[in-house]
Amino acid sequence: MPAIRYRHNYKAVVMSGTDEHRKGQMIPAYLKDGSLIYYPFGGFVRREVLTYEQYVKLTFIDAFSHSDDGVTWEDISSHKVLGVFMRGEYFVVLSDGKPIMVQ
Repeated sequence: MPAIRYRHNYKAVVMSGTDEHRKGQMIPAYLKDGSLIYYPFGGFVRREVLTYEQYVKLTFIDAFSHSDDGVTWEDISSHKVLGVFMRGEYFVVLSDGKPIMVQ
C-alpha cells in the first residue's frame, strides 16, 4: 500500500491507507477562491474506479512512497496532488500506482 509524507507545522507526518492511527489526520485542499479547507485523509483510490466524485487539489504533500514502510521516497513537494472528496474525506488519486500531479 502506498504512503504520503505530509508537511504540517514544520513536522513531517507519514500517512498510508492502512494506518488506522493516521487515517483521519486532517489534510488541506484548495478551494476555487484560493483558501484552504481541511478534511480527514481517507487513503488512496485508483482513477479507473472514479465516476462523478468531486476533485480537489491537495497541498503540502512533500513525498510519495510505493510502500507504506517509506523506505524510498519520491519528492513531489513542487506539485499539488489530485485528490477526491468522498464520504467526508480526501483520497489521493492514483494512476498506474502513482499520484497524479496538477498545477
